[in-house]
Amino acid sequence: MATLSTEIISFEQALANLLATYNPGETGSGTILPERLTLINLVKAKLDEIIPEGEGVQFSVEGDINISDPLNLLINAILNEAASKTLLDAPLHVLDPVKSDVATGTADSDDAKIGYIPLASNFLRFVSLKMADWKREVTQPITTKDKRYSVQRNKYIRGGVAKPVAVFSYRTITSEQKRVIEYYSVDSSHAIEWFYYIQETNAEDVQSNLVPSLSWTAAGIIFQITERSDLAKLAFEQEIINFPNT
Repeated sequence: MATLSTEIISFEQALANLLATYNPGETGSGTILPERLTLINLVKAKLDEIIPEGEGVQFSVEGDINISDPLNLLINAILNEAASKTLLDAPLHVLDPVKSDVATGTADSDDAKIGYIPLASNFLRFVSLKMADWKREVTQPITTKDKRYSVQRNKYIRGGVAKPVAVFSYRTITSEQKRVIEYYSVDSSHAIEWFYYIQETNAEDVQSNLVPSLSWTAAGIIFQITERSDLAKLAFEQEIINFPNT
């Protein structure tokens, strides 16, 4: 069985940079929450499973840093990134969306039949939007680079209540540039019937049926960091294979 103690590659500076990003209250003395340590051990098992026999991963850190296991801290540092990637890669039908608590959109200052909805700071992935006036929901928003966006300001050919259009865009709100969903268009009401999305989630809070994929994603990121693109590819393939079927 391969171990995680044989040197493959030196990673001093990159690991030191990662350690510098930690919140002192979380990992300042090498302490990791038990829930995250469980995930870390799963990731280590995946690393051990996919590394060729006789090889392993070892990290050394220059200087006197008070840590007991640099690999634990490295995995801990990338777990939330791995969680986001897993949530972005997973089929939508296996995810648990949240419903926005925003009740109404904001009408455009120049056109009362169109408007926008600011996206939450933890917004990760669009699921569906239905304005109260719409006859059906939107599940596939477009971007401002889509050729269909250029016609949305034309009230005769833009999206309407029968065939609405939603667009990822940006608006200046209280002197700050924010990401929004623009909607085209409504008859009179800017009330939101529902707006579901996937939110960013700490790794330890990811739904349980995604944990196998999450652990493979984290392993793939570790392999990328250590410049083992061949092993990263295998790990990310396992991420996809392990998504739940229902």
